[in-house]
Amino acid sequence: MTHQYEFHVQDVTCEKCEVRIREALESLPGAEQIELVRTPQDEAEVVFRSRQTIEPHTIESVIEQKSQGTTHHYQVRWATS
Repeated sequence: MTHQYEFHVQDVTCEKCEVRIREALESLPGAEQIELVRTPQDEAEVVFRSRQTIEPHTIESVIEQKSQGTTHHYQVRWATS
């Protein structure tokens, strides 16, 4: 079974940011597919699919950790239905 998570990441301004977000998500168990599109509002729209259930706070944590040591402060904003 595939689990899908849709969210935005704030303060994503460049290709290096995109790479950091992808690396963070790829490190999660069961990571299967990552669709990431950077927006003009310095955010990334993300659709993440995993073979395992992942707690939202875990996704938030691995992404926020990737901004440490940079001039960015990544924050996850969950998509609302």
